[in-house]
Amino acid sequence: QGEVENLVQAIGFDRCTILRPAVLLCKRQESRPMEWVTQQFLGIVARFSPTAYSVPVETVARAMVASVLQPGGGKVEVLENAAIHQLGKA
Repeated sequence: QGEVENLVQAIGFDRCTILRPAVLLCKRQESRPMEWVTQQFLGIVARFSPTAYSVPVETVARAMVASVLQPGGGKVEVLENAAIHQLGKA
């Protein structure tokens, strides 16, 4: 667990969902050549193993909305990359 996650949980919300996505796949306005190369490589890897190392930002956004609309699995729910993919496509 990260320090920020611990601080958020300490606030004492009735319910808290923590998302831990892998590398976010998105299009950026600014030019970052090495990031572009990495995203291209991970985009190819995602065709064979979609939940392994990356996730599209749109999938993360859908998972966030879905987690708010669905009853959670407890007071604190942690969603790793594979669960984000599953919830984001539901």
